[in-house]
Amino acid sequence: MCGGSADSVPQAVLERMAAAGSLLVVTHARPDGDGLGSMRALALAARSAGKGAWMLVPDSVPARYQFLFATEALQPAGRFAELAGRADLVVVLDTSVAGQLDGLDRQLPAVADKLIVMDHHATPGELGGTLWNDPGAAALGVMIAELIDALGWPIDQDAREALMTAIVSDTGWFRFSNTDGRCLRLAARLLEAGVRADSLYRRLFQSDRPERLKLMARMLQSLELHEAGRLAVMTIRKADFADTGARPEDTENLINEAMRIGSVEAVVLLVETDGHARVSLRSRKLLDVAEVAKRFGGGGHARAAGIRASETIDAIKPRILKTIADELRRLTRL
Repeated sequence: MCGGSADSVPQAVLERMAAAGSLLVVTHARPDGDGLGSMRALALAARSAGKGAWMLVPDSVPARYQFLFATEALQPAGRFAELAGRADLVVVLDTSVAGQLDGLDRQLPAVADKLIVMDHHATPGELGGTLWNDPGAAALGVMIAELIDALGWPIDQDAREALMTAIVSDTGWFRFSNTDGRCLRLAARLLEAGVRADSLYRRLFQSDRPERLKLMARMLQSLELHEAGRLAVMTIRKADFADTGARPEDTENLINEAMRIGSVEAVVLLVETDGHARVSLRSRKLLDVAEVAKRFGGGGHARAAGIRASETIDAIKPRILKTIADELRRLTRL
């Protein structure tokens, strides 16, 4: 048992999961520890309950999370239609936004009757199917633990470690404002069951390649402060990846470095990708960055959100900065 609350799981989700003989479990492109850990834990628990389970990601798995799949290769995106046709349920985790599935969303209408979407972001999207959205959950891993408990499925040590990976990833190792008693109670149960916090921390946060630190240095050199130091802006260009040897996955969590500055309320990180922009947003306590992201076609949480823009960094940057600056001025006048 994981220690979650069965009362939080919708009955429709419980009934469909219990009745299914096989699952295809999918998470979003540019997968993070929450999506990957939740996917791994759910698949392992389903197999322990005697069900079939495949895992599929429409992207590569970042190096820091590959230990979760050391004993099993993930299914390639090209097998989605085949596996979705064979599975009793297709379970999409940690997103309900079509654009975050890198084209897989176009294949979902064909299996709409099999689809369950589980998400905890404040800006639910349009994937359809049976949606279980709980913005109050600090991480999707909390929801998955509660689902496993409610179903009474067995859980082994690998699944427990995957759940802990999910929780600590989305709470910044319990530093972020979404950390609450609900996720801490689950973490305590996982630790009591034998999860080693020290070894997991080393795997996740002390295994960086030198190239990532070089990329961080480039990013910090681009730092701009606006609005009397309340708004920090950083940029990573394609040339920065080429010059440092870093990979796109090496940008994960780099945005949080600007939060070391005491005056900063909001941070924007713009990453150049083939002429387009990927924008990450963070805030401390005032600004709802999910609402800002929504205006540009993105989404996320109140304190952490993102945008995948179809325009260049130079085109979108002034619009985002003006939007955030206007909001900061408005909020400080309230």
